[in-house]
Amino acid sequence: MIGLSTLRRLYIQKGGKVPLFNQATLFMMNQELLYKYFKGIASIEEEKQILDWVEASEENREAYLKERMLFDVSLFSTKQDNKKKAIRLMPMLRWAARIAAAVIIAVSGYYMTTNYIYNKDAQPQTITVPAGQRAQITLADGTRVWLNAQSTLTYASDFGRNDRNVELDGEAYFEVAKNKKLPFYVHTEMHKVSVVGTSFNVCAYKGSKEFETTLVEGIVDIYPSCNNQVITRLQKDEFFANYDGRCKKTILPSYEYLRWKEGLYCFDDVPFSGILDKLEKYYNVKITVTSPRLLTHEGLTGKFREQDGIEHILRAISKEHPFKFRINENKDSIIIYE
Repeated sequence: MIGLSTLRRLYIQKGGKVPLFNQATLFMMNQELLYKYFKGIASIEEEKQILDWVEASEENREAYLKERMLFDVSLFSTKQDNKKKAIRLMPMLRWAARIAAAVIIAVSGYYMTTNYIYNKDAQPQTITVPAGQRAQITLADGTRVWLNAQSTLTYASDFGRNDRNVELDGEAYFEVAKNKKLPFYVHTEMHKVSVVGTSFNVCAYKGSKEFETTLVEGIVDIYPSCNNQVITRLQKDEFFANYDGRCKKTILPSYEYLRWKEGLYCFDDVPFSGILDKLEKYYNVKITVTSPRLLTHEGLTGKFREQDGIEHILRAISKEHPFKFRINENKDSIIIYE
């Protein structure tokens, strides 16, 4: 098999035209490698080869996108035992990773990149992560925090001295440094969470009327936001949620949905409307559905990477659940229709 780098050289040497192979032949020769990439099992060198080939010409890029779409659509399943729709939207192009995509965080009038150590002498801090980005920070006590898209974390300038309180609007994963004398509190619009030394996830966007906590290690106590009466205590691998007053507690079947830290968004039996809500947050767009019937699609199960882009994701879903959509010129508004 001729390697992608060789094909790229041939392409360049002939002034941008592939002289030895038509597009179909070129694509077939590398289909196995492309599918490894789509499945997320290609090596770093193989990924580099694919990116070099894709960037070599617009024809290569179009061929890639067509094959990628066919791959995504083929992974929709209507024959699962639980009758869930399965979507697997794996990595698209990683050329964005070639750009130093440092998340810019506003901290007391300064701008800092994704990873930093909290300065105890700084003023009260509010850390905001924009749509489509993630950030990792380390607090004064050694606690590590991962923040998801459109999330805000606020804490006092003396954090870690007399108490450990943070306020969260959005989603965050915490690896809390142990300190039995100073419990760690996460305050949200609906609930607060108390821990000593624990790894856990909290999802609580203001205005959503939803609160979720997943415990990976340790113990957490959950309270109402307005008082100190414990609602429940979570043990390892337990999940608690409050959806507009409807509470549930269960065992977490897997940690897949926590992989947002890696830029991989997973969902399990989520209604189409729920997916659209997440896409609005992840990509900072307003999505309007003109036909209520489109929101009756049964729950979807699958995963996608943030780098896939919202247009690609919607196209893939629409192959199984037919709908059309249009994006405005500013790319901040999407209308979905039949």
